[in-house]
Amino acid sequence: MTVINKAFLKFALLPSAMYRRMGVNTVQLRSILQAKLTIDDRRPNAMQQTSYRKKDKPVTAATIGTMIMSALIGLIYLVAFGIGNDMITHLTVYFTFFFFMLSATLISDFTSVLIDVRDNYIILPKPVNDRTFMAARLLHIFIHICKLVLPMSIGGIVYMTNETGLAGVLVFLVMLLFATVFSIFFINAVYILILRITTPGRFQSIISYVQIFLAIAMYASYQILPSLMGDAELEDFNVQAYRWVVLYPVYWLAACWKVVSTASGSTGEIIAAAAGLLLPFLSLWLVFRYLAPSFNNRLALTASGTLEKPKKAGVQVVRKDSSYGRFLAGLFTRSTAERMGFLFVWKMTGRSRDFKLKVYPAIGYMAVYVVVILMRSRNINLDDIREAGNSGRGLVISALYFTSLIFIMASNQVIYSDKYKAAWIFYISPLRAPGEVIIGGAKAATMKFFLPIAVFIVAGSLAMGAWKLMPNIILGLFNQLLIVTLTVYISKRVFPFSMHQNAGNRGGSFIRNLGVMAFLGLLALGHFFIFNMLYVVIIFAVLSIAATWLLMSGIRSSSWETVKEMSSE
Repeated sequence: MTVINKAFLKFALLPSAMYRRMGVNTVQLRSILQAKLTIDDRRPNAMQQTSYRKKDKPVTAATIGTMIMSALIGLIYLVAFGIGNDMITHLTVYFTFFFFMLSATLISDFTSVLIDVRDNYIILPKPVNDRTFMAARLLHIFIHICKLVLPMSIGGIVYMTNETGLAGVLVFLVMLLFATVFSIFFINAVYILILRITTPGRFQSIISYVQIFLAIAMYASYQILPSLMGDAELEDFNVQAYRWVVLYPVYWLAACWKVVSTASGSTGEIIAAAAGLLLPFLSLWLVFRYLAPSFNNRLALTASGTLEKPKKAGVQVVRKDSSYGRFLAGLFTRSTAERMGFLFVWKMTGRSRDFKLKVYPAIGYMAVYVVVILMRSRNINLDDIREAGNSGRGLVISALYFTSLIFIMASNQVIYSDKYKAAWIFYISPLRAPGEVIIGGAKAATMKFFLPIAVFIVAGSLAMGAWKLMPNIILGLFNQLLIVTLTVYISKRVFPFSMHQNAGNRGGSFIRNLGVMAFLGLLALGHFFIFNMLYVVIIFAVLSIAATWLLMSGIRSSSWETVKEMSSE
């Protein structure tokens, strides 16, 4: 356990006499908190996971890394003080950043703790009373929130101390506490809502989608909002110019800071300040009176599995497989082994939470980046695209080859899994050619992420009336298939979900991937120069199809020796 966690533990146990009067066994409480905080030091966040994978060593000080990341995020909040020219606007934007980032961080990094039911199996069978058990969980949550909020607030505290003095910063600290309480209320409300509308088996899946949505939304706001609002508009921005702001709880906190710290304000600001003072107490009352008991009850039912819908007597429930996936498998696979690999990857990419958290946010980032490019390319018109002018030609090439990164990344991620040891099932099966399973999995990943993009590009081109572009679009799509197939042939001829993530960080894999990306750039450059040569485009499309077919044949005929050699690299 790190020094920071030891300090938090000591601080949390200061009122031990009060805990004992409440019926809490403080010796057991200390032991439980020590174990939980030690686990926290070994549970890295997403950023730290990447770092430790590269170093290939166990995590021992994740708490320090989490607090450093929170402090850096808090420095970004200082941008709020450059928006508008009055303190209410500054603080409304600042508290908005604080509220949403804290909520997103709690959802992404602490969901596993908030909904962890393993304590019910590990602690409750021991001679630990309910009050000690609940006190340990609440104090653990309190310590974790402190480790996020305290470093996240440092930048704002320093700025407010310099701008408003001691009185202003003290009120600012109280408002930060209120914003934290409101964030906790919001998280509880979100969890209760999800547990009410879904089954426990899908709870984690929905939380994963919430995490993905928040990550994409934050990235989109960072990329798009500055483009929508110029510097002059940001400086003249005033939240009080919008009538709806009186319904915005974060604005109440900003108004409360002004009224309390300056002892002045308009009628509307005083009403908003009163609402801001009531907000944390109302949030706490709702949490303790309604949300927390309901959340604990639903969590207990989740652990026992009694929330599942009962099956009718005498009726056997049979889950139907995806007819769409089976249709594509029948269309694009040859043998039974290849079909098995296709369906296995098709289902796993839709069910694996780890896969979705790694791939889907990156897809969202790329989609946002495409929107940003289109927003900045205001001098390009539809006529230029239809007639394949220089700017239109560059935009089409960028769209074709940039989007290929999406399913290249998805295809690369298909071979990795935290449960890679389960791949032993492939090695004991009587497969004559293991390459059939590999090519089936590669086809599934490609079709799942390539087909929607291809349909979107073709449909968009036809909707714009860009019939002249179709040969080039077809060439670009075939080149995308060629790149993905080449990636699998060079470095990914291993069974799907059969390798640990550490295996992807070795020098040989990096060099091979770099070579594939360079080849992608050369294809895009060559395509740009032959764009208006129709017969050359058709010839290269045929060559691209032939090369893809040859590479697929090579993957399909991969021997056991080749697969084992690449798996051990």
